[in-house]
Amino acid sequence: MPWESGSDHTSGGRLPIMSTRRAARDHSQSAPIDPCVKTDMSAAIETKDVVVVGAGVAGMAAALGFAHAGLQVALVGPAPRVFARSAAAPFDERIYALAPSSIALFGRLRVWPHVDAARMQAVARMRVFGDAGDELDFDAYGAAVERLATIGEEAELLRVLTAACAFAAGLDREIASFVSMRVEGGDARVDLAGGRTIGARLVVAADGAGSAVRAAAGISAEEHVYGQTAVVANFRAQRAHDGTAFQWFTAEGVVALLPLPDHAGEPAVSLVWSAPAELATKLLELESDDLARRVTARTAAMLGDLSPLGRARGFPLRQLKVARLVGPRVALVGDAAHVVHPLAGQGLNLGLADVSELVAVTAGREVFRDTGDPVILRRYARRRAEPIGLMRMTTDGLARLFEVDDPIARRLRNGGMALVNQIGPLKRALIRHALG
Repeated sequence: MPWESGSDHTSGGRLPIMSTRRAARDHSQSAPIDPCVKTDMSAAIETKDVVVVGAGVAGMAAALGFAHAGLQVALVGPAPRVFARSAAAPFDERIYALAPSSIALFGRLRVWPHVDAARMQAVARMRVFGDAGDELDFDAYGAAVERLATIGEEAELLRVLTAACAFAAGLDREIASFVSMRVEGGDARVDLAGGRTIGARLVVAADGAGSAVRAAAGISAEEHVYGQTAVVANFRAQRAHDGTAFQWFTAEGVVALLPLPDHAGEPAVSLVWSAPAELATKLLELESDDLARRVTARTAAMLGDLSPLGRARGFPLRQLKVARLVGPRVALVGDAAHVVHPLAGQGLNLGLADVSELVAVTAGREVFRDTGDPVILRRYARRRAEPIGLMRMTTDGLARLFEVDDPIARRLRNGGMALVNQIGPLKRALIRHALG
């Protein structure tokens, strides 16, 4: 289920977001200082219960979760770009398929009611086509659930999370870049650009696949490059998608069309094409109308002729496996902790599950333990090891299986797909796993 067009990159500064706090670091009279932003470089180092580095979806969710648990939190990351947003604005290229478990987390953080429902789309059905014509069909009705997932934009999630962080009690927003970290006297010291240092009982690395916090903590990471690029773009469709997500395993990579809410009264879909790097380069060089025709042909005009809604973007695909999820006073979440192939669409959901678990074990700690106690961190690592390992194995195995251009392999994978489609209990078990 290829339900995301990008991972939770944690700069948080790419997309439009509501913000009620200024990040003023200029001490001149022309730039008033926000009292919530610390600017006195000569002051004694303040120690927080938690410092979260990375202001993307996972980072802000973590900061909010800790703040709601009554902890003193600092959220570190560059300021987001703010822009005017209208109801008719084009959809963000970064689209995620949110599992019910992720939506439940947003509900506990009290941000989900503020998400614009007009920018969200329920997935009621999923149709997966093999490269020999066999089909695997999932639907919410058969699984006795309301929906399989909810398609939403990264921009909308960032908007509501940023607004919530601006008003959360006990949460300070540090508009600065992470520079370095060290453990001194039992606590971590986080150095920021501009010279400020914050003390922390616990540092949460939510700063993406190239995590500087992970590197500072001495946690190694092993990367596997797939030689593929995810080409993502949004299109207007000629025919209604009826809340159906489509996926094709082809000789040119995995192609998915994900349902979006109607745009200007017409059906819209999001493309995620995990293409071999050379082909992806060619696709990205096409004019928008030419790419639309290419995608229409590749998907057998399942939704009729497609027309472009914005530009296409490319994201190189890789797998990232870290040596461990925790270190002294440090815990990794999101892409800093793992990167998996997007064909199952579970990257962001996996990261939000990290956040949910870390906040839960921290909030439920014994009274004599602080937030960065090694016992608490080991509990988090143990509880996340199996889900992360299983998702990595599943996505990597599927990606490699459909890369094999061999008649026998083709018969086996398509036969397996057809067999699963006939076994109701197995299909329902797969859906329950995907729902989180």
